Amino acid sequence: MFELFVLGELMTGEKHGYMLQDVLSNSVGLGRKISSGTLYPLLARLVEGGWIQLRTEEETKGGRTRKIYEITEAGRERFLELMKKPLESVGEAETELIFRFKMVYFQYVPKDVRIDCLKQYLQLVERNVKFVSDFESYLAEQKPEPARQRVQLLRVLELRKRLGEVEVRWVQEELKRVQEQEDEWPE
Repeated sequence: MFELFVLGELMTGEKHGYMLQDVLSNSVGLGRKISSGTLYPLLARLVEGGWIQLRTEEETKGGRTRKIYEITEAGRERFLELMKKPLESVGEAETELIFRFKMVYFQYVPKDVRIDCLKQYLQLVERNVKFVSDFESYLAEQKPEPARQRVQLLRVLELRKRLGEVEVRWVQEELKRVQEQEDEWPE
């Protein structure tokens, strides 16, 4: 997941490690951060794999060396490969984060890749809404004890179902929008 993010960010232009860490930390949401211990070994692997290149330059204040990362042609191919990779239901929050990362970088992939991603995510969200609805029906029918807990659980499921329904509608609208637009992806 973070490989996709790093390659996607470098599709926008070169960046130094601190900037990548800052953007990623702000992208994953409140309460989640990416540590230097996760990011810098990933960057080293991407350099070693030939997907990004590293250059160093002297920083003016403090005289420290700053590492600048840039995507290579092999990295662009790897990025496209990751964008084409089907979304998997690895966990609701992780899948949603991967989908968001992919959407941020849609302008760097062809229209058919965007459409496939949206369709895959739509199927996952619809499946989740069905699961929640089915579980909600089961609880309403079986009425497990304690009643107070069941009632509160039903409220939580109602929230999840409504949020899911809103997400389904949004993805359907986005899919329609992408299908109707010209493919502006640079070959």
